[in-house]
Amino acid sequence: MKYFIFWILGFGTFWAGLKLFDDEVILIVSVFVGSAFILAGLIASPPVLQIPIEVVSVFVLFNVCMQCIQRGDQPR
Repeated sequence: MKYFIFWILGFGTFWAGLKLFDDEVILIVSVFVGSAFILAGLIASPPVLQIPIEVVSVFVLFNVCMQCIQRGDQPR
């Protein structure tokens, strides 16, 4: 059950990076840290749960990429 803690920390880090900070550097760091937590959770989890969590993490990473693109297109 410790993999749930890693997943909560990983997806929570993604959320915090997207919603709480405006700097791109902090966003990128939060993506790397969140990915490390999610990967640790995937290593510790049973195989039945690994595929759905991988699919969810791909959608989360796509959302992060789209947020970076939207932030980069804003006029200064």
